[in-house]
Amino acid sequence: MKAKQVVGLALLAATALVLGGCMHGSGLEVGAFGSSLDSRDLGAGYGGGAKVEINPIDLVSVDARAGWIHFSDVNVDMVPLEAAALLNFSALGERIVAYVGAGGGYYLFDCDTEDLDDSVGFFPLVGMEVGFHRVSVLAEARWLFLEADVDSAKDELKNLHDADVDGFGVNLGVIFRF
Repeated sequence: MKAKQVVGLALLAATALVLGGCMHGSGLEVGAFGSSLDSRDLGAGYGGGAKVEINPIDLVSVDARAGWIHFSDVNVDMVPLEAAALLNFSALGERIVAYVGAGGGYYLFDCDTEDLDDSVGFFPLVGMEVGFHRVSVLAEARWLFLEADVDSAKDELKNLHDADVDGFGVNLGVIFRF
């Protein structure tokens, strides 16, 4: 009889681990996301990226991100290389994890007709992850503070010395936990 109780308890514990939600906390997370950025001088940009996040404790995490955003109005590509620190707040048994944070990055620009210098910027962000097993859906809102020097340009950017890339951005994606 005692063996059946131990086996039943072990099965219950295994089921709880599998169905436990985000499983936020110590561990490694890898994700992919789609991005949008509404920049003041470059217009609307769309793209995507990937991130790696480490959670040393439930409340704190750090992530590194790389992405690509294309601004079709001015035909400029931006490659953000970023890092962020996050404070996590879990609810409903960690099925929902809200977070706030801040980060910085180095932003590479590539275009045919404009000459924008690569630049350093920073951003505050808020987000939420809704978990299903070891997979979560991610939604983030952020404001990018970034200015890039314009060395030479045609069309929309020809009268600017500095391109104001500041703007509101949204990331939507999926996170996998290990």
